[in-house]
Amino acid sequence: MTRDNYQWGLGSDTETLLSHEATELILYAQNDYGAHRAYVVPMLKACQKHYDKGRGDYERMVKGFARIACPIARQYTIEHGSMVDRWSDIFPPSVRKEFAEHMADYFLGEYRLGNRW
Repeated sequence: MTRDNYQWGLGSDTETLLSHEATELILYAQNDYGAHRAYVVPMLKACQKHYDKGRGDYERMVKGFARIACPIARQYTIEHGSMVDRWSDIFPPSVRKEFAEHMADYFLGEYRLGNRW
């Protein structure tokens, strides 16, 4: 039995919206301690700071998450890819954009619920 996105905690509606590669990158970013602490948490704290001051901008937030998608994708490829795999072939810009938009939506959803980092 394989797990679908709902069982991984991504929600059933996300299953049809995200590619397999974007889902894999999101799960890696959320579950790998090093990637989460080094890239995701500082970005979430920066977004929170801007939204607390009333200067939150969705497009800038998506660009920020797209910027951290590159090192996360590199780290994923080092750990789970072969020596001939290129991280940019596994996670092309369209996948990294999906990752960034999902993470920005995740932040806004948590922020609106009152969860802070």
